[in-house]
Amino acid sequence: MRAAILCVHLLVGVCLPLFAEAPAADLLKKEERKDVEAVIASLLAAGFPDAAKATVYNGPLSVQASFDPAKEPPPLPTSASTMQMTNGGSSTMTYGFEFDGLHFKLADGSWIISLAYHFHPKPDDTVDASKAEEIDLAGLTAKATEARPFSTDKDAPKFLERYAPAQRERSKATMDRLIPVTYMLRLKPDVMAQATVLLHCAGWTEAADLTLLIADQRAINYWQIKPWTTPEVPFDPTGAYPGAKDEETAWKAKTTQVTSEAPQAALRRALFRWCRIQMIAEEPEDAMLPLEAAAAAAKKMVDAKDPQKCGAQIDFLLAGQKLPVTPAEKADLATRLASWEVNVRMPRMSVSSGEAGAGSLTMSTSFAAPVPAYTPDKADLDALVALLADERPSRFWDFNGARTLGDNAWRAVVSLLKADPRALVGYATDKAWTSAERRAAAAAVQKWWRDHGKEYK
Repeated sequence: MRAAILCVHLLVGVCLPLFAEAPAADLLKKEERKDVEAVIASLLAAGFPDAAKATVYNGPLSVQASFDPAKEPPPLPTSASTMQMTNGGSSTMTYGFEFDGLHFKLADGSWIISLAYHFHPKPDDTVDASKAEEIDLAGLTAKATEARPFSTDKDAPKFLERYAPAQRERSKATMDRLIPVTYMLRLKPDVMAQATVLLHCAGWTEAADLTLLIADQRAINYWQIKPWTTPEVPFDPTGAYPGAKDEETAWKAKTTQVTSEAPQAALRRALFRWCRIQMIAEEPEDAMLPLEAAAAAAKKMVDAKDPQKCGAQIDFLLAGQKLPVTPAEKADLATRLASWEVNVRMPRMSVSSGEAGAGSLTMSTSFAAPVPAYTPDKADLDALVALLADERPSRFWDFNGARTLGDNAWRAVVSLLKADPRALVGYATDKAWTSAERRAAAAAVQKWWRDHGKEYK
């Protein structure tokens, strides 16, 4: 449920500056800049990669990395691999990877690739950035503006009408100055927060100003603002949420003008969202941050006193993501249900080598995906109904975050009955899905099931 994003890239980022000199265009107030830098410092303390003294590249990048498929996961997503090669006398394979985008070679020799992956080269691994452009951060804004100037008055004359009059002057100045940079670096909204942090740490003195773009973009995106204003929402076990589009449309009609969040709040909340996405990566190589680090970073990004209870949500999501994707053979229903994911995983490539005799080697390629931990079965209906209120963690998540084992039971029951059992009972389906509501709905359905369950078996 994402609102359409203005084609004018509104993105964000931040980190402790390497230079005391203030940016030429002082878009942020002194206290705002201080608050933004505090957010970045907190993120770094939680384990986000520090790009201080990094070299920044923009464009194509090639990697060759060797690893033993039988002993370790690939260092980067195999979907980006364009070459696989056996290594004579060894069980290791060499994979070639191709990427594009914004990259950072960190001071410790590791790489942030495409703002998405953290690669630690082994001694024999290679990273080739010769086809990419090394970015001169000191001249970044001037070069971007010369290459592709942007004028809000000419290029987006009606855009600022969505915003409260008091902020329009600064929003216009921010767009005029920074949108050329987002074009040049090809920064999209979903990578803006981490880009801001990395660019700020690397030494671009205007990176903190990107938080103003982030704030303005978030202000017109209903689904990014709602979790912070209305954290408790109804639950649709089908995942369809048919009223979502109407809800967003009604908000847009009612909210003729918006006021953007404070820059530090926008950055924090954007980073919280990004960290949560990091936590639900299917495999470690799909994310920049390891699971535990992403959870720690997310908890640093919550609002003061955490009125939305985001920290507890992250702890619950972490517990669910630690559950096995494939439970033990003959595991009981609850265990299988806890590991049941909302999305069916796509097959992944694996290449291995072996001996063919007479000193020759063989290479085999396979594609495999884990079997879903659970497949709904009518024989389980009684047990599923009994589990509807179970609040243990699971690997099930949706736009609202982690879901319980009981919520997975709701999913299974709905798929088997072809209807939401709450509707069959005459119970409301539009109430905020709190623990109390989950228990109340489960009790109503369980009572009804005792009398009518045999009709559905």
